Amino acid sequence: MDISLIENTNLSEPSEEDIERFFREYSEIITKKGGVVEADTDQRRICLMYSNGDFLVSPEQYTSPSVRFLKEICIRKGYKVNRTYGVSLKLIRLLYEIAERDLKKRGGNTSLPMERVVSNLLTECSYMHVSDLHIKVYEHEADIQIRRNGDLRLLKQIDAEEAHSILSTLYNAADEADATYRIHAYQSARIVASTSRINIPDSVQTIRLQFNPLGQGGRYMIARFLYSEKGNRNTVDPLSLGFHPIQCRQLAFLRGLPLGVNIVSGPTGSGKSTTLKVMLELLYKEKQKKINIISIEDPPEYEIEGTAQLPITNVDTEIERGAEYRKAITAALRSDPDVIMPGEARDSEVISLVFTAAMTGHQVWTSLHANSAMAIFDRLRDQGVDDFKLTDPELITGLLAQRLVKRLCPQCSLTLKRYLEVNELTEQIKSIIDGYEESVRFVNVSGCEYCNAGYTGRTVVAEIIIPDQQFLYLVIDGKRTEAADYWRDILHGLSIREHTWIKIIGGEIDVNDACQKISNLEGINDDRKKQLYQLR
Repeated sequence: MDISLIENTNLSEPSEEDIERFFREYSEIITKKGGVVEADTDQRRICLMYSNGDFLVSPEQYTSPSVRFLKEICIRKGYKVNRTYGVSLKLIRLLYEIAERDLKKRGGNTSLPMERVVSNLLTECSYMHVSDLHIKVYEHEADIQIRRNGDLRLLKQIDAEEAHSILSTLYNAADEADATYRIHAYQSARIVASTSRINIPDSVQTIRLQFNPLGQGGRYMIARFLYSEKGNRNTVDPLSLGFHPIQCRQLAFLRGLPLGVNIVSGPTGSGKSTTLKVMLELLYKEKQKKINIISIEDPPEYEIEGTAQLPITNVDTEIERGAEYRKAITAALRSDPDVIMPGEARDSEVISLVFTAAMTGHQVWTSLHANSAMAIFDRLRDQGVDDFKLTDPELITGLLAQRLVKRLCPQCSLTLKRYLEVNELTEQIKSIIDGYEESVRFVNVSGCEYCNAGYTGRTVVAEIIIPDQQFLYLVIDGKRTEAADYWRDILHGLSIREHTWIKIIGGEIDVNDACQKISNLEGINDDRKKQLYQLR
């Protein structure tokens, strides 16, 4: 949507609360099929009107005769246009879809009312591109929360009875779940959009559900949204994820190696799965689609182009799950692979198979939970990996750690001068940005028409170690400080702390947000800052 068109008209830009209201009041759309002022097909593509006088239109079509004609008909029918909003064609389409589902139901469609409620909730979440939906059901009320750009906030409150119905409907619509929904049990499930009986927007690929019991008969569900990237295959690369150009070259080097273990680490929600997906898809294209890539995932989260994705199925316990996971990796090794990606190096047996795959001539990508790239060594040693493997740079080829930090809106972010009009800097923040204040930016919590409360998504901050023999010897000998210095000075390493500082000084992320994700940002010395400043 061209927002500049809004600035030159009487159009209003809807707030987040306005958009939530549009979805909530879909039944009041009077220009839908069968509505009191039914618009024609072309008009329904570009505009709609509510009974309260809210008129939504694509800014590019604001002055078109078709839009003016529909407004005149609404006025003749006794409806006053109170406020006109400039919105995207996608929002108009989604609102009509919801309204017309309701119409089909009344005309004899077999869809149940609660399925429509659930479908509308999922549609609203997908439009706002939430990563997680939380529903907490208490004795009498329930909170519905959404996570966007890493922040969790309340969407609305509903009756507990309705919330329980929503949860059971979600569970019963799942493709992968236990046979029976049990309100007092821990249960997980998965909805695949393409096969679900509930209408789910095309932008959503799968929804992963986790159900937990709460005290006093309550229930707590978390739905993780995994979005399809169809249509964006040519635009997603490490640079667009947020990796530094130096790191992009490192990742390209790793993809070009004939064999070796490459491990991506970070906490839950740090973007590991997305990074692995991007690496495999780039590998597939760079090898002219002439390689066999096999992944083992529990369950597959994203569709990965060119990859045979083996799921973990028919398991009831963690013991069975682990056994099935190891069985799938063994099967993958017997399936003529060039590249193998176990989604998670979850235990010592899986890690052993990962190294076996690399030692038999395969390139391997996987993930595990570690706080830094260096800490990956500790995890591997804890899981019994032999030192001779950990000191072989042709075997252990790449170690990556990453986090996600909210990206500032470049249109409305605040300079330091404006930020200080209503805020004060802590001593920690002063130390981090000292000498580089001119280019630093801060979040504008009021936001603008280009963003969501001052942010435009999230960006990766990362560190990548491509070890050599000397570095590995230093690590295994316990000389961590010497290893870190060697990595920085000889291997030209860029730590996650330094990558974060570069993005702070570049005005890409808010230093306050960064401090919540990355520790000791003030620990970078002045000489190193001068070097890093040249890399921004």
